[in-house]
Amino acid sequence: MADRRPSQELARRRLGDALRRYREGSNVRIEAAAKELECSAAKISRMENGLGPAKLWEVRVLLDLYKVTDPTTRNRMERWAKDTKEPGWWEDEAADLVSALGSDDFSLYLAAETEASRLRIYCTPVIPSLLQTPDYAGAHTRVHHPDWSESDVARFNEFRVRRQGNVLRNADPVRLDAVLDEGAIRRVVGGRDTHAAQLRWLAETLDTFAATDRDTLQVRVLPFSAGVPSRALSAFTIIEPLRPEFDRPMVLLEHTLGGSWASAGDVETLSAIFSDLTKAAHDPEHSRHLLREVIEGL
Repeated sequence: MADRRPSQELARRRLGDALRRYREGSNVRIEAAAKELECSAAKISRMENGLGPAKLWEVRVLLDLYKVTDPTTRNRMERWAKDTKEPGWWEDEAADLVSALGSDDFSLYLAAETEASRLRIYCTPVIPSLLQTPDYAGAHTRVHHPDWSESDVARFNEFRVRRQGNVLRNADPVRLDAVLDEGAIRRVVGGRDTHAAQLRWLAETLDTFAATDRDTLQVRVLPFSAGVPSRALSAFTIIEPLRPEFDRPMVLLEHTLGGSWASAGDVETLSAIFSDLTKAAHDPEHSRHLLREVIEGL
């Protein structure tokens, strides 16, 4: 089964969003909520923005203040309060490496990815991490983290394999739709043999999904002949939540210095851009053929 256990990052966001909605719906100012908890307004703001754990008694006091009496709602909120202290699965085995990559943003991404219903990825200039082989991933990691030991690289590869398994291989998979710029499949990473093995693995994986009528993995290649790739000047991932009634869609934008989260108002725009990229790209079958053509030319 996929590892879908709750994580503190998403629990904090869910709880904070709900507390803000209930506070605003009851016309209670932040200062009044802070007075009820005998804390600062800044603490209420941090709680509502998902920036820290919440104590169970604090949530109960706030729900009383906001006149939230429905037992199902209160039980859900109390469960989320407990989950705000629950570490993600990645913290069991790679907490130090995740921290080296930028703990807050990457941890939030991993939490959202783990509990997503669908990921839509536009990737350039390399194959996306969720579709990388260990050798290809290792070559990529060594370039981005030249100070890491071979042991660190090996551990991070094992970590990526687990991520890949959670998304692709289990009974409860995340749907993954990827548009790869043609440059990503032609740019040789790690040498000819490593690159050929990466493309061969990807093509065979896609063949297997297609042969077994599984539509949870779709890869399309955006050809050079498509011209300017819509307004997509960098890679991005759209994360659609498994529980849209509690979580909102998120978009991670990747750039030279790492990544940043798109504002809520930009999610719809980026979804439209992804649709444009999908229309301009080869269909999945043609894309698999192109992968094999590139392999033969290496």
